Amino acid sequence: MEPGNPLTFGLVLIPSFAPPLMRLFLSILLLLPLLCLGQPAKQTSTPITIGTKQTIHSAILKEDRNLWIYVPKSAADTKTRFPVLYLLDGEGFFTSMVGTVDYLSALGKMPEMIIVGIENTDRVRDLTPTHFPFWASGKPANELKASGGGPNFMAFLEKEVMPYIEKRYQTQPYRMLVGHSLGGLTVLQALVNQPTLFTSYVAIDPSIWWDNKLIMKQAEKALTQKDYAGENLFFATANTMDKGMDTVRVVQDEAQGNHNVRNHLLFRETLRKSKNLAWAWKYYPEDNHGSVPFPAQYDALRFFFKKYELDKDLKDSTITLEYVKNHYRTVSAILQYPVLPAVGTVNALGYISMGEKRYDKAYQFFKMNLENYPTNAGLHDSMGDYYVEVGDKKKAMEAFRKALSLEEIAETRRKLKSLEARK
Repeated sequence: MEPGNPLTFGLVLIPSFAPPLMRLFLSILLLLPLLCLGQPAKQTSTPITIGTKQTIHSAILKEDRNLWIYVPKSAADTKTRFPVLYLLDGEGFFTSMVGTVDYLSALGKMPEMIIVGIENTDRVRDLTPTHFPFWASGKPANELKASGGGPNFMAFLEKEVMPYIEKRYQTQPYRMLVGHSLGGLTVLQALVNQPTLFTSYVAIDPSIWWDNKLIMKQAEKALTQKDYAGENLFFATANTMDKGMDTVRVVQDEAQGNHNVRNHLLFRETLRKSKNLAWAWKYYPEDNHGSVPFPAQYDALRFFFKKYELDKDLKDSTITLEYVKNHYRTVSAILQYPVLPAVGTVNALGYISMGEKRYDKAYQFFKMNLENYPTNAGLHDSMGDYYVEVGDKKKAMEAFRKALSLEEIAETRRKLKSLEARK
């Protein structure tokens, strides 16, 4: 793994912008334990690290660029390779996306993914396809004078960022691009002009108005002529309409304030004419332009990976090892790369089988997990639990010791000591 500056969270600070009275109050609260006990309390602070920030130099953009990179914990297993999610506006959405992916993958609802957040330097320059220094109303905009660097930015992404990631990490060919607002416009530009660069595209409240709705004209042609088999799009639309307006009347409405939803509804009609593109379009009536990225990230992942999860309840006694293997063969065909059975799902099946005293089946599930993820300490701990359950103390201790050789886990240490204390 490439070294980089850790992205850490967890230290509590009193904001410098807090009013003096509030700062005094917070200071007293923080000192209260010391005043009550009469002696300093021992404090420990352990950073919570979710990724690294790495800097690369772009010859294309002629500047240094920061990448926020998250790699799943199971990457320590040399057999495991991961799909990659490229996230525009990385500094704004990295933490929420990492949390969502980490949680859903732990539940077996999607694969683990490497996440690469691209930090902005000049957002307007990079996320606009043409030079267009005007707002949607046609009013000149000094803020948009740097626009038009989108093609260079996409070249930077394709020819510099992707090779950098694929050289240093164990990646699968499956790639996803996620963007919001101008980032969403960039996603649609990639879908229309570079449809083989990514497998899945997430356009969150995209700025379709840009350059007199140029992307609408491009999409109308590309989506109906190119074969998009194997490509996926999730399109999210926020409620940016005037109060009292609805998604039926807005299509005929000409008020400037309603243009975004109107444009998105028209774009949906273009999607309906697309050739073999798997797509979903969702309107969020309770979310505005700023709040829509969070729910849209979740919904997009659920849409793309809706067939990833087993189609049977985990407590279904008809689930066999072969059924699980066949399911993930199907998933592999859909995602276009070999997909190993989800570690959390298989582990749960092992414990469920063990609880029902189906020990042979439990062993098969635990064994398959270890074959797929041999350096996962938690899985050796699970195998230790199995051996305890069947009364094989020697093998249980071996499994717990193996787990601890990979990672120090307090509960595993407790189990091992308990067995060692028995005579």
